Amino acid sequence: MNQSQFDQLVEEICAVTVTDPQTPLVDLGVDSLQTIALVMAVEEQYGIEIDPEVLADPALTSSAGLLRSVQDRLAAALPARAGS
Repeated sequence: MNQSQFDQLVEEICAVTVTDPQTPLVDLGVDSLQTIALVMAVEEQYGIEIDPEVLADPALTSSAGLLRSVQDRLAAALPARAGS
C-alpha cells in the first residue's frame, strides 16, 4: 500500500482530509475514538497488531508515521510467516 492509499483509509475512517501525510492526526481533528477506529481498521486490513504504545510516539502520529509503523510490522512478520 502506498501513502496516498493509506491517506484514503485515514480519510475514510476518520472523516478528515489528509493534505500533508506528515501532519499529526490530532492536528487534522482526529480524536481518540477515531484513532481507535483507525487502528482497528488497519489491524483488520493488514492482519497485524499495532501496539498502542506506538501511538504515544509523536513521530508516528501522522498518516506517514503510522504507515511506516505498519510497513515495519509487516516486514517483521514476513520471515515468521515464511518459516511456519
